[in-house]
Amino acid sequence: MDKHRLKFATLVAIGLAGALLTLIIALSVNDSRAQQQQFTGNENHVITLDQAVKYIHNFRSNRTAPAINGGYFGRNIFDKILSQEGCVGLRYYYANQDDGAPTLVLVGVDSTGNDLDQGILGEEILPCPPICPGPGSKLNK
Repeated sequence: MDKHRLKFATLVAIGLAGALLTLIIALSVNDSRAQQQQFTGNENHVITLDQAVKYIHNFRSNRTAPAINGGYFGRNIFDKILSQEGCVGLRYYYANQDDGAPTLVLVGVDSTGNDLDQGILGEEILPCPPICPGPGSKLNK
């Protein structure tokens, strides 16, 4: 695959991942059809600032098309981040864990658009595959 096609495929994959995260946030509802694992919304997604910085650096130093279709975050991580003083929204960063696995880092954003990077940060995405919705999902065909 030539460089232009690879860059285009990477941009499409990144855009789709962002759209999926936006949909997850908008719906913030667990799909009862998910067969592989029971989701409670209370999964632990909190990471440290050092982990977040490292994961984002890992991604930026080796940008590749994601090997996952999407991922799951429990509602609790959004509640934890959004409940911080001065937090008006969320920002996500594309990242790679130390083993190269693609992920997203979540951070709160204040009213001036600054990251609340000294507060609660989220990651520990449950990736699809292998943790995917049941056959009823039109998004994971």
